[in-house]
Amino acid sequence: MSQELINCTTIPSRFGELTLLWRENEHGAKVVEILLPRKRTQVPRDARLRSLPPALEHLCLAIERFLDGQLVEFAVDLLDSSRCSPFQWTVLMAETTIPRGYVSSYSQLASHVGNPRAARAAGTALARNPFPLIVPCHRTVRSDGSLGGYGGGLEMKRTLLEMEGVGFDRLGRVRPEFLWDWGAAS
Repeated sequence: MSQELINCTTIPSRFGELTLLWRENEHGAKVVEILLPRKRTQVPRDARLRSLPPALEHLCLAIERFLDGQLVEFAVDLLDSSRCSPFQWTVLMAETTIPRGYVSSYSQLASHVGNPRAARAAGTALARNPFPLIVPCHRTVRSDGSLGGYGGGLEMKRTLLEMEGVGFDRLGRVRPEFLWDWGAAS
């Protein structure tokens, strides 16, 4: 990351307060990271609380609407991709194509990005996702339909998926009809 100052703002939600970290330079404002309520302790000490540029203000309102269960499509052009390796960015961008109401497995996602044996690496890329919600990493689960992990906690992950219409079986696994068919998406 460059030496530009990091700014922050908070976003209220039913899950708790989120923190949006951003920077602004001659090229405009970019989101550096979104901290879910369980991760808020990671706010940099030198982050400054500042009023948002209009584009980021609209983004924060969209995040609020999304967390209220509304259908929202996020643009990724406000994200600071320099935080990610090329593989991670590829995984994150593939994740943004999983539609609301569906999930993928880590292995399917890895295959989709051209690395069929990299399910763990895809999982790590999602676990380190600096842009949760905008990049909906909650939409990827284990091959058996169990939730796997999530930075906001499994309860938040399940609630987000339920808000999006994903159904679960009696064991708490995503039902097979909610698995995204990457082949049909091509």
